[in-house]
Amino acid sequence: MIRGEDGPGTLTLHLQAVASIARAERQALLLAPAGSLDAAAQAFVAGADAVYAGLKGWSRGGARGELDREQLRQCIELAHGLGRKVQLALNIIPRPPERERLLEELAEAADWGLRAVIVNDLGVLRDIQRKLPELAITVSIGCGALNLDDVLFYQDLGASAVVLPGYLEPHEIAAIKAKSSIAIELMLHMVEEFTQLGKCWMPSYYHFAAAERIQPAPRLAGSVKRGGVGTCFRICQQPWKLLQEGVEVDCRVLPSRQISRLAELGEFLAAGVDVVKIQGRSLSA
Repeated sequence: MIRGEDGPGTLTLHLQAVASIARAERQALLLAPAGSLDAAAQAFVAGADAVYAGLKGWSRGGARGELDREQLRQCIELAHGLGRKVQLALNIIPRPPERERLLEELAEAADWGLRAVIVNDLGVLRDIQRKLPELAITVSIGCGALNLDDVLFYQDLGASAVVLPGYLEPHEIAAIKAKSSIAIELMLHMVEEFTQLGKCWMPSYYHFAAAERIQPAPRLAGSVKRGGVGTCFRICQQPWKLLQEGVEVDCRVLPSRQISRLAELGEFLAAGVDVVKIQGRSLSA
């Protein structure tokens, strides 16, 4: 189990453990989070084959755990120098006027050597296929793929890989691999939310105030799925009070837990997982 408050080095230690098992059991790509250049460098030292990074303004998580353009260029340069790879997380849903600018920035990143992106929007997937066909496309966990039909749908759309949640079982992964040709990424460590991962609207609901403003904000502060910047305020992990006539009668936390399938990694690799992915762009290196 990884928690951000565990202190520096937690992510690195977890990566080392995953890397050793992945090499021993079956060759699979180890994909690590890179919320900073230092995190990317430490991930490579710990054994990661690739890192995924967000570009400021275009990835879920808001400003936390994103790289600016120059940092992204340096990250790609670092990876290539080590024979490793970088995936760019573009896992928000941009508004129509933003799409052209997104594609322009993506084309620039491709010139730097970027070769793979993670998307959360079918329109963006189509645009990238048409205008930047050299880029491999991974379907984000936020797209909600859970079974064979979901995976085949994204495979038919031309995606190169799809991310599946860690609460699926090895036998479910094996059944999907047996009838598909798309690469399967497993989110080995993740938060199992009371809603489907990547589809939580609570941040947007909690911070939604556009109707109360004379000049509505151009983007909703917390929306993951409705064109917002995608900031997660961890609302599901906060205590909620039940009041009766102004008096607190109960206080509870919504169901949410961090899970790690490290103990079953060998079984997942045997089931055919191609990429082992670790969550945590906001964690320290």
